[in-house]
Amino acid sequence: MTDVDEKVMYDETVTILENQKVNAQYYKLVFSSKRISRRVRAGQFVNLQVEDSSDPLLRRPLSYYRVRSERVELLYEVLGRGTALLAQKKRGHKVNVLGPLGHPFSQTLNGKRRLLVGGGVGVPPLLFLAEHAGREKHAPVFLIGCKSKGEVLPKRELSNVKGEVLYATEDGSYGQRGLVTVLLQKLLEKGDPKSWFIQTCGPHAMLAAVMKLARQFGVEGEASIDERMACGVGACLGCVVETREGFKTSCVEGPVFSFRDLVG
Repeated sequence: MTDVDEKVMYDETVTILENQKVNAQYYKLVFSSKRISRRVRAGQFVNLQVEDSSDPLLRRPLSYYRVRSERVELLYEVLGRGTALLAQKKRGHKVNVLGPLGHPFSQTLNGKRRLLVGGGVGVPPLLFLAEHAGREKHAPVFLIGCKSKGEVLPKRELSNVKGEVLYATEDGSYGQRGLVTVLLQKLLEKGDPKSWFIQTCGPHAMLAAVMKLARQFGVEGEASIDERMACGVGACLGCVVETREGFKTSCVEGPVFSFRDLVG
């Protein structure tokens, strides 16, 4: 069910075109790459070297947020020292990127309607997917979970999404009060749940809850499991995921896995 090109990656030094906050929570970093932009698919990621030195030692894995022509956009949250340093980068600064990496989301779904469920930094690859799904017979439905209104993306960032976008916030400050799975359950209880195909990315607890509902209603789907992908090429084994066929690396054999393959 997945359309995957031959796996090719590039190690490239790029110039930052933009790096600024889009809301209270997230930054958007933009660079141009003719080679990477032609290969990338929603659900893949780039390993970005923050400094031209061994400090920080490890690269930072960031999901692709949007690709337009040769323009590549990444959305990220400051979670530690590496991303704090990245947030200080300005237009014209150079960074090294390795990508595209990983196994992407399915592009074609054999007639099923796409139901996207995202939370936190799991939203960017799903927005990328939603923008490219606009030509399908049935527009996708995009469910987004946030802690509060401050995490909600500006409307301009969703302007190219053709389907319905629904929000749930834990504090009730925007959209449905509660977790995004409240929205998901309401949707699955309407009509024929097996007509949907769920694609989800976000915190582990959210993914577990989404998959539990999917199995309850008999819905197929895929989850992006974002473990600590230090090397990005399957060498360090720091990002293994338990599947029904044993442990697999999230960075090479994932991060996108079928619900059928995942344990738990």
